Amino acid sequence: MGDSLERLGSEEALGPESSIMKEELSMDIDPPFKESLATTEDWRKALDKVVPAVVVLRTNACRAFDTEAAGASYATGFVVDKRRGIILTNRHVVKPGPVVAEAMFVNREEIPIYPIYRDPVHDFGFFRYDPAAIQFLSYEEIPLAPEDACVGLEIRVVGNDSGEKVCG
Repeated sequence: MGDSLERLGSEEALGPESSIMKEELSMDIDPPFKESLATTEDWRKALDKVVPAVVVLRTNACRAFDTEAAGASYATGFVVDKRRGIILTNRHVVKPGPVVAEAMFVNREEIPIYPIYRDPVHDFGFFRYDPAAIQFLSYEEIPLAPEDACVGLEIRVVGNDSGEKVCG
């Protein structure tokens, strides 16, 4: 009896398909994790470029459904297309129901923003704004590049501190 229980998880008991399935399920990290080559100066240059694209989002929402509470909140987003006026943020920030929202840029310039998409599966959503509404700031955009994302990639998070400031 002990022998059959031990064999139950073995390839003999499961058949030749089990070794093929194990190979298909194995995951290799590609590219393999390497020691970071970014210097402090590299990060400073990157932050100087991206901070002007980061915005503080202030939202006010009514109670949309039984599971969502009404209220006001702060969040972080960043400009992904400044020509069309598109800001990327998290799904819960865009809200499932009506929302009134503003974006505050690094120079404290505030503009109204409007929800355009809330992904039903992944944790992202988009707001839009009128690019002509930005009068005093020369700001950047952070273009989306999903093909560059990989396991082991070193990142830095830039965001706001409860709506008080942008910090890196």
